[in-house]
Amino acid sequence: MLILSTEKLPDECKRLLPNARDQFNEDDVPKADILMLWPLQAKVFLPKAKSVKAVQTFSAGVDDFPFSLLPKGVDVFSNAGAYSVSVAEHAFALIMTLAKGIGKRDRTFRPYPLTGVNLMVLGGGGIGSEVARIGKMGFNMYVIGVSRSFKRPELFDEKHNISELKDIIGKADIIVDTLPLTKLTDGILNYDMLSRVKENAIIVNVGRGETVVEEDVYRLLKERKDVRFGTDVFWRKNGVEDFNSKLWELDNFTGTPHTGGAYGNDVVKTNAIIEACKNVYNYITSGKAENKVRIEDYL
Repeated sequence: MLILSTEKLPDECKRLLPNARDQFNEDDVPKADILMLWPLQAKVFLPKAKSVKAVQTFSAGVDDFPFSLLPKGVDVFSNAGAYSVSVAEHAFALIMTLAKGIGKRDRTFRPYPLTGVNLMVLGGGGIGSEVARIGKMGFNMYVIGVSRSFKRPELFDEKHNISELKDIIGKADIIVDTLPLTKLTDGILNYDMLSRVKENAIIVNVGRGETVVEEDVYRLLKERKDVRFGTDVFWRKNGVEDFNSKLWELDNFTGTPHTGGAYGNDVVKTNAIIEACKNVYNYITSGKAENKVRIEDYL
């Protein structure tokens, strides 16, 4: 079984996948059984991959993946679980900054308490589950999950379907968005939804920028100084994530330029590549792998 990787594979990957190549030429692509790549790279490889059976992405999100080019019957697996710890840590860095005014010199800034408050996590996958775990174990938070499915249901005190969000969003003191960008989640946090948050709510996005409507969250923060918003993910302009948002001018905003995952740390990236290799190994040896993408969510 021929496996081609667009990233240099660590030694652990080579032990798991002795037939994997991270150096190859165009002639190898039509013979490949499995491709390991970043979603945007699939535009180049899929038209030539005549024998491919599965695609493993190095990224958590697959909204950039060209699903229209995917041959029928080919499975796609994301790498969502690989970033659970680093992104969840980053989510809490944003929460702490917003709640406690870290970096501010204004003594009139009002800190918000965190221990024992209601934490709402949008998305119950690997990242959402780790956010829930930290909130529950570290801050004794009451955790409300909103998701289609839950990887670790025991970490959530309440579990709701995403269709219920409008009715329950006002219960949360802290809202953490870990949602992937799909047809269902695109713009889900619009003004109508955001305007329902409770007084002094903190909202953090570590999912995808487009799950929040930029103009609408800007309007909310201008109207309600009690609400605070932080994000590690921004909105794409001309297909490229653009960090030059007007949100930066607001005192009740903080952000980081998408540094919570692989782009911010080589150790995180290496570990993510290894996790992708483990998933491919499981696919080869058992026929099963984690984070199988529901292609119908994107087409």
